[in-house]
Amino acid sequence: MTHTEIKEIHRKLALPTIRDGSGKIIPTEFSEKELHFIIFEMMHEMREENRRKSGRVIQKHWNKMSNEERNNLEL
Repeated sequence: MTHTEIKEIHRKLALPTIRDGSGKIIPTEFSEKELHFIIFEMMHEMREENRRKSGRVIQKHWNKMSNEERNNLEL
């Protein structure tokens, strides 16, 4: 995404909360691309934490590991 698109997302997120007559919150409209970017940004801390835990190496799935590899796992 371009810098201007990202700034537009931040502007939309900073808008005040809009409510209808009965008090229900009306959500801000985002495009599909903007929603994917917001989710990607929200998951940033989780991705970084997982990288730190795994030593920045992608681990094999449990079923694909040998018994020796399973025994060497740090849980």
